[in-house]
Amino acid sequence: MQLSIVIASYQDPLGLYLTVFSVLQQLQKTTLEWEIIIAADGGTEYKWEKLPNTRCLRIRIGSPQGTRDAGIRAAQAASVLCIESHIIISDIAALLEAHIALKGALTFPSRIGEGPEMFSVYGSTTDWAGKLWYGHHLYRPQNGNQPYRVVQFGHSCFVIDRNWYVSSNGYTNLQQGWGGEEPFLCLKAWMLGRECWMVPDVWHAHYLTPNAHGDAMASENFTRNFEIVKYVMNGDQGHLRLTPELIAERKKICAGPFHGNLNELREHFKREGIQS
Repeated sequence: MQLSIVIASYQDPLGLYLTVFSVLQQLQKTTLEWEIIIAADGGTEYKWEKLPNTRCLRIRIGSPQGTRDAGIRAAQAASVLCIESHIIISDIAALLEAHIALKGALTFPSRIGEGPEMFSVYGSTTDWAGKLWYGHHLYRPQNGNQPYRVVQFGHSCFVIDRNWYVSSNGYTNLQQGWGGEEPFLCLKAWMLGRECWMVPDVWHAHYLTPNAHGDAMASENFTRNFEIVKYVMNGDQGHLRLTPELIAERKKICAGPFHGNLNELREHFKREGIQS
């Protein structure tokens, strides 16, 4: 099998329905061997298994990273396209081809038509002095239509090397609820010697539901998730209570080529001309 498509969904029946059929419309025109895995956090009444090459995981996890993780681990292919259930992607086959050629851990398409202002986003800087999340978005491609490396990007749509994901333990189960998983997994890839790529001429449209995350940014989970990122990637403990699982994840990062030191990684980005 050449491609597994994981569609992560949380109580989004309309978006899930439209996304599944938009994916099928493309895949049935290719010569790819593929499967669709619907990771439905909170379940779904639809009998998705009646569609060709489609499985449905009816799970109760409560976090986007946990939902994606369940789907990625259930996948059969070495390359996994992971998308949310309110996504339209322009060219699945082209994104897969680029991912294989670039040999990255994660490969992202650009985002178009975002929010009421219909911005298109081609990357971001990183808030190195804060949460290690986004500084500001980049609204123009960095290398014309040619692929280029990025520090991190949103996880609404990406292709991932499943073997690397499983061997590195991916998102882990350290974080809970919404927030923090994007810098965690992207910086983890870099810290372990892999790369993240942007393919600007493939796009995805990501519908941002107003107030979708409610007051999540004010929650204890949100704060703790970003403390976990800072500890695992750079050893900054802050107010975090360390557990054997956290310490083990930190040791893994320290054994990588940048020794668990974000300053070393940033110097690498500077030498390589990677916008950070």
